[in-house]
Amino acid sequence: MLFSVRLVSRQPATMTADDWQGVVAEQLRTVKQQFDAGKIKAIYRETGAGVLAIYDTRDAREMDQTLAQLPMFPYFEQISVHALWDMGPTLESV
Repeated sequence: MLFSVRLVSRQPATMTADDWQGVVAEQLRTVKQQFDAGKIKAIYRETGAGVLAIYDTRDAREMDQTLAQLPMFPYFEQISVHALWDMGPTLESV
């Protein structure tokens, strides 16, 4: 099942820059593992906004679990998840 996922995070005011960079580095390692495992089909940085990714999971429950495992999960100020429907086959039949 495909999902579009938009994630926006902010460094907490109480966290040092060094600690934040540690969280960011761990996030990148985790996202790389998800990408290599085929869970992330595409990922884009939206300049000044956040990250937009296309995830492929079994169902919505796995999608929730996958996001909750991200190191930056506690620091996301916005999470937007939408199920996607491939319109390619429909367009081919038109």
